[in-house]
Amino acid sequence: MGLFEITDEELYQEAIAQPLSFKIEQSLQWIRDYEAEALRIDPRGYYVAFSGGKDSIVMERLFRMAGVKYEAWYNNVTIDPPELIYFIRKHYPEVQWNNPKMHLTRKLVEKSNGPPTRLARWCCEIYKEQGGLGKFKAIGVRGPESPRRKANWAYLSSHRVTNSPILCPIIYWTDRDIWQFIRDNQMPYCSLYDEGFKRLGCIGCPMGGPEGQKREFARWPAYEKLWRKGFQAYWDRWKGVPTLRKNKHGNNDRWIEKMQTVDDLWNWWISDKAYEGEQEDCQGWLW
Repeated sequence: MGLFEITDEELYQEAIAQPLSFKIEQSLQWIRDYEAEALRIDPRGYYVAFSGGKDSIVMERLFRMAGVKYEAWYNNVTIDPPELIYFIRKHYPEVQWNNPKMHLTRKLVEKSNGPPTRLARWCCEIYKEQGGLGKFKAIGVRGPESPRRKANWAYLSSHRVTNSPILCPIIYWTDRDIWQFIRDNQMPYCSLYDEGFKRLGCIGCPMGGPEGQKREFARWPAYEKLWRKGFQAYWDRWKGVPTLRKNKHGNNDRWIEKMQTVDDLWNWWISDKAYEGEQEDCQGWLW
């Protein structure tokens, strides 16, 4: 390395250390810079992914401030908290919805490999990443959220399959930046943050770990009942059904065949045993 060369890590640290005023202007500039390309791809402009969480409401406000053409879309995963759904409907009636044909806890019955886990997150592909294929997407990924996001994302990326562009205008924003922007602009936000929830999303998501699941099921017991109903239907459909999928020893590798009862499967799913493997984050892992 030359005397005056700096590393990617140093550049990253310099970016996140910038004052919020600079980050706002930089984000707005990126959004404006690529509007022509977004319109070339689709006359409706940007496809802004909207979840109702703190990052996405900041994203939507930045696009509005930039004065560009865009549409904000919410992917209905069917198991988001009711408070979040209420917030979106009340404060963002203009946001459009991608609604699935089937509830997630019913969809798992169609999946012979069973409920989603940390290492088998088929739910994300089906429910979270729908819509906007081939368009110029904008998503609220932020580098400070996790080492994976920091390593794998830049302000301009591309879809790994379609190669269509993806803009991440708040990639260098910290949590503090997000909340400062919300306060400065007197923006309403989902009430769950005031209850201590750090991130909002699917109730019972395996990515929250056992403690996260237990807390969420205690908070929303009706959702635990939905999951259990789905587990029972899955058990009735697949227990004992032959499969061509084998492990390296030539044995059936579906977890359901290792259980004696549906309660065994459920208890495994909400235990530490179901969470072995590399810790990753959920949003954006398929892009």
